[in-house]
Amino acid sequence: MLTQDNEPKQISANGNGNGTSAIDTKNQQPEQADEQKLVKLDVPPKEDELDLLVPEPKKRGWRSLTLRTKATLLAVLISTIPVIAIGGVAYYFSSRSLEQGIREAQRQEADAIADKLNRFVHERYGDIQVLANHPIFANRKAQAVISQAERESILNDYAKAYGVYNLVAFADLDGNTPIRSTITLDPAPNIKERDFFKTPLATGKPFISQPGRSTVTKKVSLFISAPVKEISTDKLIGVVRTRMPIEKLEDVVKGSVGDDDEYHLIDASGKAFVAKEKSEENDQTKDIFPQLASAITNKTPDTVVIVDSITGKGELLTYVPLPNYLDMPNLNMGVILTIETEKAFKPQRDLLFTLSLGTGITALIVGLLATVIANRATKPIQEAASAVSKIGQGELQTRLLVEGDDELAVLGENINQMAAQIETLIAEQQKEAERLELARQEARAEADAATEQQRQEKEFLQRRALELLIEVDPVSRGDLTVRANVTADEVGTIADSYNAIIRNLRKLVLEVQGASQSVTQTTTSNELSVRSVSAEALKQSESINLALAEVKGMAKSSRGVETKAKQAEQEMQVAVSVLHEGDEAMNRTVLGISEIRETVSETAKKVKRLGETSQKISRIVNLISNFAAQTNLLALNAAIEAARAGEEGRGFSVVAEEVRDLAEQSATSTAEIEQLVEEIQAQTNEVVAAMETGTEQVVTGTKLVQNAREKLTQIAIVSQQINEIVQEIAIAADAQTQSSDRIGQTMQGIAAIAEDTSKQSEDVARSFSQLLQVAQDLQVSVAQFKVT
Repeated sequence: MLTQDNEPKQISANGNGNGTSAIDTKNQQPEQADEQKLVKLDVPPKEDELDLLVPEPKKRGWRSLTLRTKATLLAVLISTIPVIAIGGVAYYFSSRSLEQGIREAQRQEADAIADKLNRFVHERYGDIQVLANHPIFANRKAQAVISQAERESILNDYAKAYGVYNLVAFADLDGNTPIRSTITLDPAPNIKERDFFKTPLATGKPFISQPGRSTVTKKVSLFISAPVKEISTDKLIGVVRTRMPIEKLEDVVKGSVGDDDEYHLIDASGKAFVAKEKSEENDQTKDIFPQLASAITNKTPDTVVIVDSITGKGELLTYVPLPNYLDMPNLNMGVILTIETEKAFKPQRDLLFTLSLGTGITALIVGLLATVIANRATKPIQEAASAVSKIGQGELQTRLLVEGDDELAVLGENINQMAAQIETLIAEQQKEAERLELARQEARAEADAATEQQRQEKEFLQRRALELLIEVDPVSRGDLTVRANVTADEVGTIADSYNAIIRNLRKLVLEVQGASQSVTQTTTSNELSVRSVSAEALKQSESINLALAEVKGMAKSSRGVETKAKQAEQEMQVAVSVLHEGDEAMNRTVLGISEIRETVSETAKKVKRLGETSQKISRIVNLISNFAAQTNLLALNAAIEAARAGEEGRGFSVVAEEVRDLAEQSATSTAEIEQLVEEIQAQTNEVVAAMETGTEQVVTGTKLVQNAREKLTQIAIVSQQINEIVQEIAIAADAQTQSSDRIGQTMQGIAAIAEDTSKQSEDVARSFSQLLQVAQDLQVSVAQFKVT
């Protein structure tokens, strides 16, 4: 252990707890500190310093508790936690099972109410069918012998016997009500437009309406009706109906629910037509219980837990739809049961209380038993800990009473042996401490002698170092001719190194002096050459700029030639295009002339055929003229013969005269036709001659056009050649322009290089001047050193 002055100490004590003090070393020299620490490592501290050497343990949290307390707590926890855990798990599963049972019980209660309502309505469904087949409605003969009063009495008896109807009535096909019970003296309006009248007539089946408000009683009622048919003819003769107050359905529900339950009966539209809270009647249950909206819409049973927004209490809701009967229309109604969760789940709370009480009592008993067992088990350990504590405080004669052969007995024996061994060890350490004290005194004497020797050597070295500094001091003022005195000790080695450094420095200064003089001479001789090179480079740059201007002018001229050549090329291309178009026009002209020539030839042929036809006409006219002459001759002969015949031939003479006149007219017409044919032949001959002349002229024109076309072709070829030459000129001009541009760019580059050369020459000249100044400054600096 270490004390506050960081010096190691060792305990020294005897069986009675007495000990010897350590040697005081506060006034020792620093040079002997390490030896003192090495010697005092095995020296025990004073017994009164024991409390300072052993740090007080920090007590906090779990570590501050005693072993007995820890064992008790652990025993209690180990014994009670399983009991509590088992109770919690048992409550969890029992609670879940109980909750499921409560939900299922309420669901069964709701199913029972729904089934009871369905059976109740089914009985009413059977009642209406019995009434529909009653003789007073379905048998005409019975109606004839039964009076109106008797029939009303029968209906009153039915209503009283069932006890659920406030009206039983029969309506004819016009909706009038001739027969009705007289239990209530309600008016009998026409029901022709009511659903419970129209539906049975349309379907021929009994009908159960949705709950609705009666127009007569102004109360919500259930209307049940059925068609009435004549027994003998099966002919529809009317409708029998009953009206049941909705309170009768509510009575069925009230008889099946507890006093703490709330109920709602809902119709097909989801509206509550019966509710324990009358203020909620005629409200949409989807608004009252939005959590059941989906179940009500889908007509599926459901059970949910909600929190009432007004009272803030939890409620268990169960919805079930009324079941369907095969022989009865679907009512599309439902039942909602509501009970506060505080009442519904009271068995859960009772279970929790019972399990909590049982678990608490069990945990208390187990904890007490665990505490007793832990105290008995930890008592030997506490006694051992107390004995070890006394031994640690110096009471080495402390011993434990060992009983038995278990582990605690073994621990007690080991503690007794440890105390005995510690006594023996402390006695031996006391003797070792005395021996070490003698060795420490001897080591101190040797350390004092070594310290004195080191002091003398140190003073000698300091004196020799001062002498060396005095010898080499002239070097700091530039005197490189001095030398240090070399001795055989360590300072002599340093002096020898100083001499070597001074020699090398003197050699370096001499070399710098020579180099600076050479640089000065070289700089002076080359400065004029560099300035001359700079002037020549500047002149060269000016000449290159002039040449560059000339090259740019030539490039500009080349661009003009290139532009003109391109324009000429474009004009030649236009001319060639025009020539091609003229060639095509000449081709079209030649084709047109050829077509004209063919047309003229065809026309000439047709005119010749016309001439030939006119000649045929002329021959026919001559033939007709001959016929007319012969007819005239025959007519004349007939007239002569008629004259010979006398009175008998007078009629024939008249006919012959008319034939002769007709022959003369034919002859005259024939002569006119012949004259016209001759004129046509003459004109046809003239047209044929003109067409032949035109044909010859067309042939001649075709030849001329063909010659012109050949000339145009030659011109187009020559123009194409000229166009190619102009293109070559344009290409050559473009190449010349590009070459001029490249020459100009090259000249610009050369000019830039010349300018850079001039600038660099000037920079070199300035650098030479600066180098000359530096060399001169270097000579002045080097001159300060003394080397000879």
